[in-house]
Amino acid sequence: MSSYHRIIYIFLLIGSTLLSNPSDSSTDDLSILVGLDKEFNNDFAGSVIIYEKLFLDTKSSEYLKRTIESYLAMQNFDKVILLAQENFEKYPEIKEELFYKYIVAAVMLKKYEDALVVAKELETYKSPKNSGLLGDLYSILDLYEDSLRNYEFGFQKLQTSNLAIVISNIYYVKLNNKSKAIEFLKTFIDKHGCNQSVCLKLLQYYQNEQNLIGMTEMMEKLYSEYKKEQKIENLVKFELTLAELYMQQNKQKAIEFLFETGNNNLMLASILEREGLYQKALEVLKKIYLETQDATILGRIAMLEFTLAQDKKLVINQVLKNFELALKEKSNADFENFYGYLLIDYNLDYKKGLALVKKAYDTNPENIAYKDSLAWGYFKNNECNLADKYISEVVQKVGFDDKIIQLHHTKIKNCLEKKKGKK
Repeated sequence: MSSYHRIIYIFLLIGSTLLSNPSDSSTDDLSILVGLDKEFNNDFAGSVIIYEKLFLDTKSSEYLKRTIESYLAMQNFDKVILLAQENFEKYPEIKEELFYKYIVAAVMLKKYEDALVVAKELETYKSPKNSGLLGDLYSILDLYEDSLRNYEFGFQKLQTSNLAIVISNIYYVKLNNKSKAIEFLKTFIDKHGCNQSVCLKLLQYYQNEQNLIGMTEMMEKLYSEYKKEQKIENLVKFELTLAELYMQQNKQKAIEFLFETGNNNLMLASILEREGLYQKALEVLKKIYLETQDATILGRIAMLEFTLAQDKKLVINQVLKNFELALKEKSNADFENFYGYLLIDYNLDYKKGLALVKKAYDTNPENIAYKDSLAWGYFKNNECNLADKYISEVVQKVGFDDKIIQLHHTKIKNCLEKKKGKK
């Protein structure tokens, strides 16, 4: 602020002070000017000397208030308590303010019991401003019913999001009235809209209660707010979370939502694959590849194209080519297993196929698909004893429900019998 505007500001303060405290003393006027200037420049050590002298000389309540405020700004809390306490009865017109400043100073000095005595007096003034301080004090002292009474009184007038959260926390954490806390925030949101901090707090409560419907409702409200801000990174994250919530309740809704928003196509493709909607998943993956040219996507495309093909031999060359391109970009156990199995099963390259399957198996030796591929690779390589070891582990785990596993087991056992017969 320029010095010109500062002078205007100071003289306006002087004017209000002189109107309430007329004085014939030009010395007092000059002292006020100096005191206000020091206060304006945060020189409270300087201003308090002037204000306290003016108070002692004039006994004016205005100078008493300014003296206490300067001591408070200096964090001289003992002095604040002393001045306030000495003047409670002498200055009834500012008694409420003296009570307030006394409590603030006492709390800062952790003299909570002293503060509590004065708090009972301050509470009689029924002021929203006082209610916040009183609520804080009662909370410190674990007097949560008293704290709640004051916070709710202030909330009736102020209706702020911060107060709403404070009140709900007392219900939820301190009074263990979780349903009341949730209902309180729901009412606030219905009346004032989805304030971000309030909606996040209610979302937290719903998560604690594992309330999927409530979580979804809050995420939808928050998502709507973020859409207004048009922050794409936040939108993508919210859409991802929302889709996961929808998946737990209504898979079709999750799919429709991801199709509509179009920002999480990898997740969409994964969901479509899990639901057996392979053709739709393939279309989404091809779209992703066209947009990103990410070669790793070709591995997933290869798996789906082979799965969907009526005549596998017609697509095998393109499928293998896509696996090669994908694995040049990045190692992937699923791709290595699928690619290796095709090389083995179609009698194209046992050695390379077995090496790929082993590589996949080493990443996760408990994976049944990898074990089965490994067994089949050893069988095709005429290592029936090793093949039997792995296929037996597979059957022990999953039985004979899968026709491919059943076929592999039969072939491998026949191989063992033939070898025994030759001996």
